[in-house]
Amino acid sequence: MKLSDYIAENRRKMAFLIFCITIIFLSIIVTRGIHYEFEEENFLPENETVKANEEVLNEYTNEYMIPALVKSKDGNILNKTDLLEILHMEKRIYESTGAEPLSVADIIASVFLSSNISIDYEEKIKGIENISNEDIIKLFNFPFFPKGIVSILLSKDFDEKNITAEATVIKVSLNGSLYKDDERALEEERKVKEAAGGSYEFIEPYILGGKLIEEEILQISTESLSIILLLSILFVIIVLFLIYRSILDVVLSLLSLAIAIIWTYGFASALNYSLNPLTMAIPVLLTGLGIDYSIHLRMRIREDGSTKIALKTVSGALFLSALTSSIAFLSNISSFIPALRQFGILSAFGIFSCLAAAVTLAPFHGKGKGEQEYVAPVLANLTTSIQKRKKIILFFIFVITIFMGYSAWHINAEFDMMKFLPEKLETSQHITYLIQNFEGVQGEEVDILIKDNMTEPEKLEKIYHIIENAGNDPYVVKVRGKAQIVSIFSVMKDYANKSYGLHYNATFERMYNMVFYENGLPKENATYEDIAAAYALLYSIAPDDMKHVIHKGENYDGCVIRISTDTGKKEKNISILFGELKKDIGGEKAVITGSIISTFIILKEIRSSQIKSLFLTILFSFIVLETIFLKKKKSFALGFIITLPVIISSLWIIGTMSLFKIPLTITTVAVSSLTIGLGIDYSIHIAYKFLEGKDSISSISRTGSALFGAALTTIAAFGLLSFSPLPQIRLFGMAISVGIVYSFILCAFILPILLQYWKSLRHFS
Repeated sequence: MKLSDYIAENRRKMAFLIFCITIIFLSIIVTRGIHYEFEEENFLPENETVKANEEVLNEYTNEYMIPALVKSKDGNILNKTDLLEILHMEKRIYESTGAEPLSVADIIASVFLSSNISIDYEEKIKGIENISNEDIIKLFNFPFFPKGIVSILLSKDFDEKNITAEATVIKVSLNGSLYKDDERALEEERKVKEAAGGSYEFIEPYILGGKLIEEEILQISTESLSIILLLSILFVIIVLFLIYRSILDVVLSLLSLAIAIIWTYGFASALNYSLNPLTMAIPVLLTGLGIDYSIHLRMRIREDGSTKIALKTVSGALFLSALTSSIAFLSNISSFIPALRQFGILSAFGIFSCLAAAVTLAPFHGKGKGEQEYVAPVLANLTTSIQKRKKIILFFIFVITIFMGYSAWHINAEFDMMKFLPEKLETSQHITYLIQNFEGVQGEEVDILIKDNMTEPEKLEKIYHIIENAGNDPYVVKVRGKAQIVSIFSVMKDYANKSYGLHYNATFERMYNMVFYENGLPKENATYEDIAAAYALLYSIAPDDMKHVIHKGENYDGCVIRISTDTGKKEKNISILFGELKKDIGGEKAVITGSIISTFIILKEIRSSQIKSLFLTILFSFIVLETIFLKKKKSFALGFIITLPVIISSLWIIGTMSLFKIPLTITTVAVSSLTIGLGIDYSIHIAYKFLEGKDSISSISRTGSALFGAALTTIAAFGLLSFSPLPQIRLFGMAISVGIVYSFILCAFILPILLQYWKSLRHFS
């Protein structure tokens, strides 16, 4: 007995089986829960660069930095009143978390008191209270005042003549171990935010901690996608009522959808997946796509008047459709990005869950004939008109495809986790302000990790030249013409030279002058022991600063060169910078890493993922269709003809994205392969009708309502994602919706022409 016959004859048993499976998945959800998280690590590939970046965070970081943007209400953050409020705020942060913020107020107070920057806040506050705004202006003109450091902390509108600036940034440093504990990091950031809160007369502070931002993105994405899912379901209900005109059929279709969503969430929980803004869109995807199976089944039952006949005739097309759609999603397994792999696996499982639920509940649908069809005749008339002008239409399609192909070739790739933030969100506006108004605070840093003996004079000389060369590279941030590079050389100078920095230490200065020249290179008579002794002394004086640039190990066996960059996170710019840095390091045992280089690797992976997933989708879909239709009609060309319209549609959507300046991102990278996987459903149903002996007009007439309803629900569900407050999800929804429109048009109106040509050539041969 065929499975379709068994389902039709044993509907209660099959329904009970579906019920039991649903209970199992519900139990998994209840016991294990559904976890949500938004972490950059999930969007990073696993390779040498990423591993080196993790090593820098774990081994070379003794601080967890939180930026705090502070704007002045009176227009000048350098006024005495503003500085006092900043110090009072810092004092509360210190008392609450033990963090030691670094701000303009700290530097000004320390210089006035001629003391180290680490003096207590009571002294700093008293120091500022005892001076006037005129004293502050005079201080900035003092020869040894560290204007370079101060200007980095001030907004770009800093007026050196009148000593005014609209805003400043405070660097709140917490223990570096927080990088290894996300929950504790979030807790500490909340403490900082709470301590910085309150009513201020002269300043407006904003805490922009990374974990707080991630939490906000996750919260907004959860809330927005819940609303969008509800709206998509409501829209689907309206469409189903228009198509079915039966309450029972609508309820059964929605029930099959609910079952599929429960199974998918249960499967995610069983695999211990944490949902992120990308995977959270899957229920919306299933709402639009999964309901298609119910529509095709119901319309076929209505057409044939028998569940058994309907299942027998349409189940093959539905299975083939689900298989090719799943292939499109599973093609993301080839990606090195964990989030894309999870998205592909969960989506594919969800697709087959929708099919299983829809087929199992099919025998419960009513069998009555529907009312007069309105959609199918319109589609049939359009097909007739196109058939009369098929040569012109095909030429027009060919020209568009060439143009879109050229456009697709020039599409850009982009990766910026901050672009998950809604534009109208207050936090987004503050981050944008921070990026646009502060030099060196764009969050970009390139790290060069070098593993070798750092006490060798020859090695230090090579590192010195790497730094010198890197300072002249494009996209390296310069303040007052000086490249912003932190290394063992800059840290030692900071403590050895009174005019260089705030951390001057007389004891270390004496040791430094004995071992090193003024530029930082070891003297000719300097030995390994001398250099190691200098490191050891500075480690005892400034362990945090030293750990930031050198690995102590057994014998100072590694170092990091930290370079501030400003590439705009554009692939072309990062590529140029990466190439220049590779030239700078030459044959040294070094790895270029850091967040911006990780971004570059992701951009390369985005392109690679698009090509691989598209190739795999086309290849396996073609193999599956060839296998099926070669067996049915002994034709090798038929599988290619059925696949061709959706291949063209995938090219069109990438070309359209390029024309409208929509880049390939972590969300839109899968658009081309998904357009094939989702759109091929229409090709398969048209082809099956055609192979039943119908001509192209009859094919559309017989399956038009089901095709149109399926396309409409899919377009609507993804289209609703375009109303998401998250820009990346919005672009994903818009791109997929347009891709489905292209697929429907090409499959419904162009595929019949191609099938007619195939039939004519086959008959002629």
